[in-house]
Amino acid sequence: MVHVQFNPELLSTLKEKVVVLTGGATGIGRSTVTQFAEAGCKVVFGDISEEPARELESKLGSNVRYLHCDTSSYSDQLSLFAAAESIFGQINIVVANAGMAIHKDIFDPSSDVSLQPSMKEVAVNLTGVIFTARIGMHYLRKAKGGDLILVSSIAGFKESGGLATYSASKHGVLGLMRGLHTTAFPEGIRINVICPWMTKTRLVRGIEDGWRELGLPENEPEDVGRSIVLCATANRSKNGKTHPGAKMPFAGKIIWISGGEAYEIEDAIQFLEPQWLGEENSKILARGQDYLASQGTSWDADKTKNKGINSA
Repeated sequence: MVHVQFNPELLSTLKEKVVVLTGGATGIGRSTVTQFAEAGCKVVFGDISEEPARELESKLGSNVRYLHCDTSSYSDQLSLFAAAESIFGQINIVVANAGMAIHKDIFDPSSDVSLQPSMKEVAVNLTGVIFTARIGMHYLRKAKGGDLILVSSIAGFKESGGLATYSASKHGVLGLMRGLHTTAFPEGIRINVICPWMTKTRLVRGIEDGWRELGLPENEPEDVGRSIVLCATANRSKNGKTHPGAKMPFAGKIIWISGGEAYEIEDAIQFLEPQWLGEENSKILARGQDYLASQGTSWDADKTKNKGINSA
């Protein structure tokens, strides 16, 4: 784990950059939209919460635009990105921030197993993020590269009893980054994930009193927004400067936010693999991973058949 400290000097690298963000009306998203706008970005954000979104759009001025967007709708997201390009031009930064939690535990013994549970958390937190990543990468390719930032949670890598569906959806966001970033990086697209711990939003109302009685660390939405901006700026400096603690290139990282501070954890997970997987297993795994990443290898049997290459 490495403490990454925000360097405000890098905010100047964002001037005139175009940002598309999902879920920007309240909480973390609202703070993130505000910070990008204050750094001189042009921002288009989508949300279903019309009133606070319109209020924020009015407050921040003509370089910030809001469009109604249900993140779980592919057509809504297509419209969001198309509008952003039409209004401001080339898209440079994409943030998949929209998320939700249903605090009724569908695995509770008292729940009625005959009733099909809502999968809205999965639709918004994972399917919607996949939609944002797919469409966003299309536009970042047109810009010859850029930054894609995915918002997960502490529940994306740590046990979260009573939140099994939410936790599964947030784990999936880390899987999406790991499934994309090695192929996206050669295209100039940097993909990173934000994993906030306890953050003061409406999602934590059920546990916040007991949390504070224990004196545990809390984040403000602004802290998480700053870490999103950190990911968007880490690779943009022209003079070699970046955020203290950031290991370059800053891509394929997982940023855990605790007590308002950002900590990068993915590099340590990868570095320590021989310890938790076993040295021999790690060596064999590396050989397999090298094969899967080699030129011409594809999971798509039709592609390999057409090229005369054996399938993995």
